[in-house]
Amino acid sequence: MALAIACLGEHRREWARAMRAEFDAAAEDGKPLMFAIGCLTASWRAMPTHEEGRFVLTNYALALGLMVPMAALQIGCAVFGFPYLYPGQDGLRGALMAGGAQELLLRGVYQAAVPSLTALLLLLGLGHLRIAWVMLERDWSRVTSMGTRIMAAAATLIIFMTALFLDSSQAVLQTAVLAIELAVLTLLARWHAQLFPPASPEDLAR
Repeated sequence: MALAIACLGEHRREWARAMRAEFDAAAEDGKPLMFAIGCLTASWRAMPTHEEGRFVLTNYALALGLMVPMAALQIGCAVFGFPYLYPGQDGLRGALMAGGAQELLLRGVYQAAVPSLTALLLLLGLGHLRIAWVMLERDWSRVTSMGTRIMAAAATLIIFMTALFLDSSQAVLQTAVLAIELAVLTLLARWHAQLFPPASPEDLAR
């Protein structure tokens, strides 16, 4: 019932109160679970029909369908030897083994840089997880703050790889995807601000 009421949104509070009263009656009849499941199903069906419901669905889709998979990709890339940054070469280790004379001379430097590269990718992955969490909390100031930090980490990763003469094409692509993500989050924050404008002093006084 709590999920069903949450899915109804602010503009259907009267319906939510009626559902809650009917739920109490169903509980007295010994059928609270079936009634709650029915209410939840009805709430889900109604969500795409109103703007607040569409916002909630979009927010969850972006958080769970984009941010969490990106976090898994970046954390997995860091843990399993950078397979995403060097596809087809068995990760960074394979890229170093296949390198030319310059790479052979600098291999020790590269190996020493691996922990720093790993830390940057882990920061990117954890940053995506944090953004997904605060998106669901609708705390857009923290979303912006975390987005700025992970963009800085992505830029640092590219600069670091370029300074070491490593192929940074995949890292650049990943940063471009991150920039698109942040642009989408900006639009989502504006949508939320239109749906839920800040309360006026008169409303607060009431």
